[in-house]
Amino acid sequence: MMTRIFIAAALLVMPHALVAAPKEPLRLKPSMPWNVDFAEDRCRIPRIFGADKEQVFMFLDRYGPGEYFRLTVAGKPIQTVRDKGDASVQFGPVEKEQQLDFLAGTLNKLPALIFVGGARVAPPSDAELTAIAQRGPDDEWIELAPVSDARLRTISNLTIGKPLQRAIVLETGPMRGAFKVSDACIDDLMTTWGIDVEKHKTMLRMPTPQNPPSRWIVSSDYPIKMLRIGQPAIVEFRLSIGADGVPLACHIQETTRPKEFDNAVCKSLMRRARFEPALDATGTAITSYYRNTVRFQIP
Repeated sequence: MMTRIFIAAALLVMPHALVAAPKEPLRLKPSMPWNVDFAEDRCRIPRIFGADKEQVFMFLDRYGPGEYFRLTVAGKPIQTVRDKGDASVQFGPVEKEQQLDFLAGTLNKLPALIFVGGARVAPPSDAELTAIAQRGPDDEWIELAPVSDARLRTISNLTIGKPLQRAIVLETGPMRGAFKVSDACIDDLMTTWGIDVEKHKTMLRMPTPQNPPSRWIVSSDYPIKMLRIGQPAIVEFRLSIGADGVPLACHIQETTRPKEFDNAVCKSLMRRARFEPALDATGTAITSYYRNTVRFQIP
């Protein structure tokens, strides 16, 4: 009996002795200032950190007003053996670490992590997380407390841990200035959509779905050719919504994969999406827009 207990204890202890100490994070300073790339249907905040084999590219893409953006990082230090899952992300040092869903891919032949959901600088609070967990698929979206300018100014870095073998710390510095320039870009972007930006700042209501967005695109809309080869995709879309609440047009703002997905998304949305129209400050129905993200992935 004593021998068996000793062996079991040895088996429990030995793996700990063989585990290598975790590597220190790779800390990278910026090698270019913040910039804003104006595109037809999105505003991109790009920045490069480090140099040579340690160089990392960071992109924050915004497709409309609000605090959410798509985060993408690329470079040789981003190499990972996992093709999808949750990544540990923190806009430090004050904001809490958050888990963001990612897909691994390539960008200009460099390993990349594409964070598939809408990211924001601050994760939801405990109370907000509880409300999100209790939210049903057909319930209204949970609006999170806004991130103040003061909090954006306290940010000094972005840390990405798992799934990377070695965590990286991008020394971003305060991010309020970058978002301020991006806000101006978004206003210009909305103007090109035919949106009255000033009216939208005082609106009583944005277009509100009459039927749950979760029912607009169904599993049978997955393009057959892409389904056969297991091809995933992330599609950012925008609908122009008339004063009667009916979509006037569908615009693909950005997509990670072939055009088959774009066609499937717009065809389904134009057929199924219906809204209560936007209302200006006087309560008059006006033309507006609705935007969201569709993710195609085989479970």
